[in-house]
Amino acid sequence: MIEAYKILEDNEQRVTYEYNSTLTWSIFGALGVGLFGVYLGVFLLQVLCGVAMVVYLYIGFTKVNPINKKVRASLREGTLTMEGSKYSFTKPLRLTITKINKDAT
Repeated sequence: MIEAYKILEDNEQRVTYEYNSTLTWSIFGALGVGLFGVYLGVFLLQVLCGVAMVVYLYIGFTKVNPINKKVRASLREGTLTMEGSKYSFTKPLRLTITKINKDAT
């Protein structure tokens, strides 16, 4: 299945996730095909757009949501570093969560 985030680094100090920009552009393409289908009155294109949106939502709920919970928690703790863009293939979004050593405090 399609992965939303790829783990680039996972060690005791930090974990780094890289977003799959293909997901963002694929939903834009599906919406374009759906709108084109509405414009031309082609029901098959509209159905394909709907199926693509359901797949996108499935990926969002099963693959993205668990990572987003970790990201929100690290944002509250101030241990999140973000760089890149979810629209860019050359510099995709990278989320680095620095792990806090609770024994040292």
